[in-house]
Amino acid sequence: MTLRIRKRYPQLISKNPSRGVSSRRVVATVTAVVAALSFLPQARVHAQSAIEGPLVLRLPSSARVLGMANAGLASNDADAMLYNPGMLSSARGLAVSMQRYGSAATAGSIATVTTIGSMTLGVAGQMLHWQSPTAHYGDALRFGATHLSDGANAVTPVNAGSSAFTVGIARTVKGLRLGAAVKYAEDRIGANTDGVAAFDVGMVRPFGPAMLSITAQNLGVGTSINGVKASLPRRIGVGWGGGPMSLWEHWDLGMQAQVTVEGDDWFVRPAGGVELGYVPIEGVSILFRNGLRLPRERDESLVTAGLGVTVDRISIDYAMEPMRGGRPVSHRIGLRIK
Repeated sequence: MTLRIRKRYPQLISKNPSRGVSSRRVVATVTAVVAALSFLPQARVHAQSAIEGPLVLRLPSSARVLGMANAGLASNDADAMLYNPGMLSSARGLAVSMQRYGSAATAGSIATVTTIGSMTLGVAGQMLHWQSPTAHYGDALRFGATHLSDGANAVTPVNAGSSAFTVGIARTVKGLRLGAAVKYAEDRIGANTDGVAAFDVGMVRPFGPAMLSITAQNLGVGTSINGVKASLPRRIGVGWGGGPMSLWEHWDLGMQAQVTVEGDDWFVRPAGGVELGYVPIEGVSILFRNGLRLPRERDESLVTAGLGVTVDRISIDYAMEPMRGGRPVSHRIGLRIK
């Protein structure tokens, strides 16, 4: 990837050290950004109180993207369709990831992309198994994603689950990458379950190595269990990102930034992150990720971080999502093959 970008966009790389990016300046800048993100006060900016489900649609879907504050509207991995179906046209391969929330909950996702003529087809699955501290559907959803570990401390936890299956299709039309996806998603609390159909649409416009992304997700009617109705976690977003772009001989930089409007309360949620890559030899990258977001889920942290290693077409990713309120840190690992 680095070699292709250097050939296609030589203007991004300065051969003259006097005109290039100073290594000391870049290291100092990245260090300052990471430090600032890591030590921001953990203020309670917002606490989601709406009943939104299925719960799995509120969780991260990618270990790489989670390391950058789950800002993935301009991602190009196989699981990018779970953030914006318009990205299917530039996505390839297979992506699998799994996340643990203490000892009471496990979430995971798998996605694959293939090309059929001028169309790109994507298929993805998401799952969540957890121990709910309550059998009341509304309360379980209000507790939210950051309380998934609470079931381990409940006196009588209730077996619960959530899943989604998505099929997406995309095509490039006059330079615009257009995509749509349909999904079936459901929640289960004890022996009670309900499932619904939902839709996503997206558009992406490339600008050199970067992309402008627009999407609307989870459109449809929400679930209802035991008389408790939940609205879908609707999301409308605009994102900008791209990379890797060469900083100097052995260092690359990728960035993601987005603003989404979420839920029935129209909560405006900015998020973004950086991905700094060290390339010791061609085809091998060691990646450092950090992200910052405005919290919406209860006890959600401002900051996420992650690491990754890429060898040729295979990448292994790790991300950590701190939880406030004394809850354990959530960890996600992933495998990507392109």
